[in-house]
Amino acid sequence: MSHTGFLSLQATKRDSRTVVHGFYEGAFKFTRPVKLEDDSVSIYLIHVGGGYVEGDTYFTSIHLEEGAELSVTSQASTKVYKTLENPVEQKTTIRLAPSSILEYCLDPLIMYEGAKFLQETTVEMAGDSCFFYSDIVTPGWSEAGENFRYQWYRNKLKVIRDEKLVLFDHLLLEPDEDLEGVLQLEGYTHVGSFVIFHPEASRTFGDRLYEEVASFDLSVRLGISNMESGGIVVRLLGNKTQTLESVMDRIHTFARKELLKKEKITWRKY
Repeated sequence: MSHTGFLSLQATKRDSRTVVHGFYEGAFKFTRPVKLEDDSVSIYLIHVGGGYVEGDTYFTSIHLEEGAELSVTSQASTKVYKTLENPVEQKTTIRLAPSSILEYCLDPLIMYEGAKFLQETTVEMAGDSCFFYSDIVTPGWSEAGENFRYQWYRNKLKVIRDEKLVLFDHLLLEPDEDLEGVLQLEGYTHVGSFVIFHPEASRTFGDRLYEEVASFDLSVRLGISNMESGGIVVRLLGNKTQTLESVMDRIHTFARKELLKKEKITWRKY
C-alpha cells in the first residue's frame, strides 16, 4: 500500500434505493451505510490513527452511478499535527453520473502548531447531477489559550461539469504574525466554505440564500459568489468553530429544502 490511508466508495441506484459498496486500507475506514432518509444513505468516514502526522498521504475515491444519492460525513474533526518537512497530503476524486446527488460535508480540520496540509479535490460531474461540499479550517489551541501557528494550509477544489472546468478554487492560508490582519483574514481566525452545484442554483437562489443566513449570526463574515449554469460558493470568516458550524448547518438545510425538496439531515454523531 502506497498511502497511509486509502478509501474507495461506489454508490448504485437499484430500484428505488441506493446501494453502496467499496473498500479501505490503512488508517482510513468507513461505516456501514446508515439510512437516515427514505431515498438516500449516509456514510461516516473514520480515521483510526487519531490524527495526521508528517508525511501521511491519503486518497479517497467516490463514484456515484446514475440516480444514486449519497451523503458523506466524518465521524469527528480531523487533527493535523506538526510537520517538520513533508506536508500531510489528502487527495480526493469524485465522479457523479447523471441525476446523482452527493452531499460531502466533513467535520472541521484542526491545524496544530507547525502543521502543513495539502488537499486536492477533483470533481467530475454531469450537468444534471448535484454536489454539496463543505469544509472548515480552524487553528488548534495551546495550553495558554492562544491559537497555534500552523505553517500553511492549501486547498485546491476543481469541478469539471460536462467536461468543462467550471470551478478552480485555490485557498492558501499561511499564518504569520499578522494572520488576522488586512488582506489575510480581516481580524478572523477560522475559515469555512460551502459549495453548491445544482441545475437550479441560480443567482436568484444565491440571493435568497444570502438573505436566509446573512443576519443569522452577525459575528460571521459572509460572502457568496455565483457561477454560470447553477453554481454557488459561500465563504465564511469567524472566530469560533461552533459558530461556523451553525451557519454551515443553516446553509445546508436551506439548500436541501430549496433544491432537493428534503428536510434537514441529522447526522447523529454524538
